[in-house]
Amino acid sequence: MLLKFFAAREIPAIFLLTAVLILGGCGRNSAVTAEDTKIAMGTLARLTVRADEITAQAGLRDGMAVLAQTERDADGAALAAVEAAAGTGEWREISPALYETLTLAQEIARRSDGAFDVTAGALTELWERARTEKQPPPPEEIAAARDRVGYAQLELRTSEENGRTIYEARLRKAGMKIDRGALIKGLALDGIAHSWQDTGIKNALADLGTSSILAVGVNEAGDPWQIGIRNPRGEDRTDLLMVLPLSDEVLSSSGDDEHFFISEGRRYHHLIDPHTGYPADTGLSSVTVTLPLEDNGTLPTWKGHMGMLSDMLSTAIFVLGPEKGRALLADFPAALVVLIGTDGKPIGE
Repeated sequence: MLLKFFAAREIPAIFLLTAVLILGGCGRNSAVTAEDTKIAMGTLARLTVRADEITAQAGLRDGMAVLAQTERDADGAALAAVEAAAGTGEWREISPALYETLTLAQEIARRSDGAFDVTAGALTELWERARTEKQPPPPEEIAAARDRVGYAQLELRTSEENGRTIYEARLRKAGMKIDRGALIKGLALDGIAHSWQDTGIKNALADLGTSSILAVGVNEAGDPWQIGIRNPRGEDRTDLLMVLPLSDEVLSSSGDDEHFFISEGRRYHHLIDPHTGYPADTGLSSVTVTLPLEDNGTLPTWKGHMGMLSDMLSTAIFVLGPEKGRALLADFPAALVVLIGTDGKPIGE
């Protein structure tokens, strides 16, 4: 079976967020539950750490530092230099970490036939402006932006110089841009997971705007963290379809219910199909993907990058639609997914 679905559990009466974080239970062995919230990456980030007081506070501090650093890297000079040289044929040096990130992004682009495309920055910028103006862009502007998108036009290479490995990238068409928002939350989850592992934190939760979640260990009650999946067509944010138990897992959701506008009766959301230049229209309103932090060796390339992988897969599946999305998931047997149709109902086999 290519697509695995979570069974819906009975949903408690009161849930306040899209992703519901239940912190029940009593303290044990001087453990405390420490929380911190911050606006990061355009959303409300909430970190919860269960440990002794010193370790818990260190975990919050380090986790927030990861968020800040991830934002700085996304807006960094290296990507700006690559974009500035687009179409000139010139290579620009990048960091080993950015090279690895772009290499993995290209892998999903190839596997999804461009449904996920990290070079879609020109299109996403165009539609961000459209959402502000609440008016779809003219077709000629969409066509012009689409012509500046294509993962095959992003090239990466390494070379050796004086015993040092040099990592480089270039964009082959003028005006091409990297979609910085395509990976940022997944990268942040991976960074926090690494930080907490180094600190020895066993039980914690990172919630980045409820669409990207890292669940480590268990909650105060000793149970897996309970994450609610909201009905994207519900009347309010308390309308949940199911609750998922997560432990040592990451979760990423892509949906059309957060960043959108209505024009002449049509919903225009932020998940753009790079092939058409328009918001994807594949019968889906929401895709949620979870992956284990450790996959027992079935995905060695993605070790330490499960947050980024879940982020890219949720986007790619939303753009591909249910049938082609199932085919993509055949390559990732550890992934579990929840698909919600435009009628607000789960899609299953």
